[in-house]
Amino acid sequence: MNLTHRALLLTFVLLAPACGRDTPPEPSPGSGPAKAGAEPAQKIRYIERVTGGADANERLPLIVAIHGLGDRPESFVRLFDGFQARMRVVIPYGTTPQGQGFSWFPLARFEPTKLAEGTGRAADGLAALLEELERTRPTRGRPIVTGFSQGGMLSFTLAARHPERVGEALPIAGLLAPPLYPTSWPMGKVAPKVLAFHGDADTIVPLEGAEQTVRALVAVGFSAELRTYPGVGHTVTGAMRQDWQKALEAAAQRAAASSP
Repeated sequence: MNLTHRALLLTFVLLAPACGRDTPPEPSPGSGPAKAGAEPAQKIRYIERVTGGADANERLPLIVAIHGLGDRPESFVRLFDGFQARMRVVIPYGTTPQGQGFSWFPLARFEPTKLAEGTGRAADGLAALLEELERTRPTRGRPIVTGFSQGGMLSFTLAARHPERVGEALPIAGLLAPPLYPTSWPMGKVAPKVLAFHGDADTIVPLEGAEQTVRALVAVGFSAELRTYPGVGHTVTGAMRQDWQKALEAAAQRAAASSP
């Protein structure tokens, strides 16, 4: 077990109960209602909303936003208040109850192989949901995935493990389990664009994991970038949210432009 793996193990064993419990900004005025739904893809439930004054029947860029440990879609959706871009936002429920919210994979007694198994299994279920949503929703471009903490890990994992399902990934405070680092990339296969956001004072999901993830992706041909925020812990600050919103809306515009 190398230094990175030991650091991951210690971090998750000691600090897992706090993972994913950020405090999103207060809702902006004029936020619209979210609609509940469900699809047969491994029975993952979700809520759905459109932004920017769009109609739910329009062909829209599809954003799948994945909450963190102990969170739930009804609170995570507040991060999308005030978005001006016209897009469809789907926020799935984690598959296991966790306190007042949900979890995507177990965190107890973590080590990198178990992390890879848990995130891989959850990402497989989400990839099936992405496929189902593309079939049943009028969509422009490839789906864009984003998420915080556990959701950030799953955004990275979907991009690396199911690139055919993802156009772009924007993880926040996440990492990719080292056993899932791609070691090569098929000739001619387009890798999803990845833009990650992370506080450099994060003690729950340390910045080192995100840095190593981005280096591993770049090494095999991904367009991957990491934006860091000095003094920021395991949370989404106003400045980080502003940068993330701008990047996500730009990704949605690219998705819309790629599909007539």
